[in-house]
Amino acid sequence: MDHGGYNNKLSRVDAGNEHFVLRVYGNHANPKFIQHELSVLMGLNQQLKKQSPPPFQVPVPVITKRGELWTLAVDSQTGARQLMVLIPFISGQNPTPGNTPDQLAQTTAAGKGLATLLLALSKVNVQGIASPPPYNELGRIHPLVPDPLEALGSLGTLVPRHKRNRLQAVIEEVVDEAEQYFKQLPRQLVHGDFITGNILMDGTQVTGILDFENCAVNPRVMDVAIALDMWSWDALGSGQEWPRIEAMCRGVAQVLKLHDEEIEAIPTLILLRNASVLMHVIGRFTGNLSPYVDVEMWLDAMLNIDAWLSLYRKRFVDCMSMAMSA
Repeated sequence: MDHGGYNNKLSRVDAGNEHFVLRVYGNHANPKFIQHELSVLMGLNQQLKKQSPPPFQVPVPVITKRGELWTLAVDSQTGARQLMVLIPFISGQNPTPGNTPDQLAQTTAAGKGLATLLLALSKVNVQGIASPPPYNELGRIHPLVPDPLEALGSLGTLVPRHKRNRLQAVIEEVVDEAEQYFKQLPRQLVHGDFITGNILMDGTQVTGILDFENCAVNPRVMDVAIALDMWSWDALGSGQEWPRIEAMCRGVAQVLKLHDEEIEAIPTLILLRNASVLMHVIGRFTGNLSPYVDVEMWLDAMLNIDAWLSLYRKRFVDCMSMAMSA
């Protein structure tokens, strides 16, 4: 069974009673960043094993016969050399955001798992190894988009003027605010992409956390912002977002105490995350790797989130603060 994302291809490999996943790196295959990712996973696995039993699994590669964490293979059709790793299979299902009691219980469990992950990552040392850029360095997200403030202009008439002007204002404000937050807030290694597709659960138990290719030093609350965005974006403005926000925050608070300044930064960091993804998809579109509909989706997502925050920012911050202090 094969599964592909934007950047990598995954294939299940069965060897007798043992099950693995073969991960083939795609257009994101920077060897320096891959070395960083695998080094993080090795250190993180050691930290998790100090708990008995470990709270969940992470995709630590199987060491090759040559003692390496990855191997190179040649694509039989294209002749391209590809980096790949073999990972033990981790069982579980991706959680589904929602408002049923079971879904909210899963959301709380995911928040607790995230906080547990952040504590473990805070003890992992990978100094001296090149890592992906932090979220505030939007000009390093994609090589074809070196200036985030010029990114929308590169799309020309594809973006209506009123939409482009509003988005431009949002991006400029986010860039300014993020710079201050990145100077002030506690920073450490964070997962960088804590979304439902990278989490495996069995009921309300997190069994695995996957995909550490975006792991880098950022404000530790960046992961919480990403999780809150992921679990609530489809319900914004419906009233159904608030129970999900509360559930996620309750889970985080079981393990981690966030400062008031961190909670107040979350709205800006949510927009920063969306701006980062937008730079990535604009770059892919520019390089003829993705259709314009992908760009349009993220343009509209940023506008929707910004509009919601314009109405509910204070209520959002108060809701998070109350849930984390309950």
